[in-house]
Amino acid sequence: MSAESGVGDHKPADLSQLTKYNASKNLTRYFCSICSAYLLYETKGTSDPHWSVSSGVLERTEGIVKVGYHAFLADTLDSGLAHHYRELNGVEIPRYEFDEGGKTLPLGWKAESLLKKQEPSKAGGEGEERLNVYCHCKNISIYLKRAKQEEAKDPSKWWLVKGKDDDPTSRVRFRSGHCFCTSCRTTSGSLIQSWVILPRANAIDARTSLPIAFSFPKDANAPSKRPQGLKQYQSSNGTFREFCGTCGASTFYWTKDPKNGRVRDISSEEPEVINVGAGMLDQEDGGSRAEGWCSWSDKLMFGELGIDRAGVEALEAGVKAATSEASPGA
Repeated sequence: MSAESGVGDHKPADLSQLTKYNASKNLTRYFCSICSAYLLYETKGTSDPHWSVSSGVLERTEGIVKVGYHAFLADTLDSGLAHHYRELNGVEIPRYEFDEGGKTLPLGWKAESLLKKQEPSKAGGEGEERLNVYCHCKNISIYLKRAKQEEAKDPSKWWLVKGKDDDPTSRVRFRSGHCFCTSCRTTSGSLIQSWVILPRANAIDARTSLPIAFSFPKDANAPSKRPQGLKQYQSSNGTFREFCGTCGASTFYWTKDPKNGRVRDISSEEPEVINVGAGMLDQEDGGSRAEGWCSWSDKLMFGELGIDRAGVEALEAGVKAATSEASPGA
């Protein structure tokens, strides 16, 4: 390689500021120890060892990155994001059951085990339904409680979607959506960050059986109510992102900014409403989209900020189609 090309002058990247996590025996992930952004993936122990770069940390994607297929849909039980991200530039995106080149699955596919499931898991009687939520290493583990119908009737609580009055099986769901804002992209490493929005009182720490807590004790020697291993990053004034310090999962987003319409008491040490990373939803409890718990919005969050314009348009069209199919005539 000649020096004139410039390539010979480049030095190997310094990975010392990244946290290393072995997701499997063949896959190692590297994420920022400060903000949690996943940057690199090392695949080894196979016939094709290689490194990959997260698309969300690129400055631009046009001419560089193009979604080619969805893989491992079988793991989602309900097609996951592939049900919303259907086509790109008018061409259907292949949906592989496992890895690329294997069996493909039809649009709307759901696992037989999910179709046979009659109701969500429960811990007690009515109103005690719960949905398990955890990161890959399970250091951060919570469960969601179902909100009450009366709460959802309050129009100021836009994060709650009330059940149908004429359908006794209909339940209150949490507003959910896909975000393209720069902050979500650069702290997760993903072009698309999906969130579930809900009252903090409905997110229960499995360790304490109390609503999850984010505030640090004022006395450094006092015990913390925060989940052990949860790390915090302040992405802007009064806005915080929480992530697992072990596996790097983007777990929570919360803010004290009163302009966002979810803060009632800015003097409180804890937020009233939080975002929970949808990637942590336990697919065994109702699929990775958890449609029995989540009402997926047909409006993208900060779509105008997405650097992958074709992807933004594709996801917007797909989620609108999925919403229309779920609510015919609406």
